[in-house]
Amino acid sequence: MRTMRRVSAVGIACGLIFLFNGCSKETVSPAAKPAVTSQAADEMVLTPFGLMEKSKVHFIGEGFQLNVENGRLQKVETSTGRLEEDYGEVKRDIRLQFNQGLDASRFSDNRLPAASGWIAYAYWSNSATANPITYFTTNWVVPSAPTNQGNQTLFLFNGMQDGTTASSYIIQPVLQWGPSAAGGGKYWAVTNWYVSSSQAFYGSLVRVSAGAALQGIMQETAHSGNNYSYKSSFSGYAAASSLSVSNVPQAFWAAETLESYGVNNTSTQYPPNTDIAMTSIEILQGTTNASIKWTTAQASRHAAQKAVVVSNASPGGEVDIYFRQ
Repeated sequence: MRTMRRVSAVGIACGLIFLFNGCSKETVSPAAKPAVTSQAADEMVLTPFGLMEKSKVHFIGEGFQLNVENGRLQKVETSTGRLEEDYGEVKRDIRLQFNQGLDASRFSDNRLPAASGWIAYAYWSNSATANPITYFTTNWVVPSAPTNQGNQTLFLFNGMQDGTTASSYIIQPVLQWGPSAAGGGKYWAVTNWYVSSSQAFYGSLVRVSAGAALQGIMQETAHSGNNYSYKSSFSGYAAASSLSVSNVPQAFWAAETLESYGVNNTSTQYPPNTDIAMTSIEILQGTTNASIKWTTAQASRHAAQKAVVVSNASPGGEVDIYFRQ
């Protein structure tokens, strides 16, 4: 989703060949994680961030969470706080965290073909208020499988960020079609992601069927000074797919999003449904419903893939994301 350094066409091709041929499991477990070698570290894999080096994408299993301690991002055991792994220094520009301007380039991967990245979305910024978002939920129904089941990957989610700059993070419950670094294939699956400015983290991938009802939830679980803690999950799905992070900046920017990669034919490689309704949207500030005004955006002006605001209400808001006219 953020703009990253360019790589050669050969590097992209190699990364995509690995991705589309090597990720077929429905769930991910610690035992399934291969050891990182110098060769593996150079491989590019797909995330809801775009292509990332494989060595910077990590599975967070059940019983563990992410935590920022002394400026370092770490994996800790939830029940004890025991340090399991240190991912290094968190780099961010504090001056940019509350920039309300939208940096559109941040939502596309310029190393991939045009119209890769955030294709259609609606967003709302809460940065003008001192009342943080404490709860953000959205309901949607898993659409039908695309008619043309090629090498495309689709991501559909509601998400929260601490801004729209290159140093911002996102936490998100994600419905996925196709392969990604979390696994997947020619089917729909869900998991939760946290993507920092330089690394990505995900929970177990759980396969779902077309027509299944989803509720993506993000909750503030703690708050102390400028440090906030959040949990992202799907209601009714295994705890292993959820993801928690502690002591990060306030996530004040909310979005309802269609993101895609490898779509060469928009008529057949998106679901045959006309649109997907992101419904029952509710955003709370403490225990009070937020006053929301969604703004829509799309990767290609006048394209069929677009977001339409049906209702700004909370609760009961709705944003419809169109695959076709």
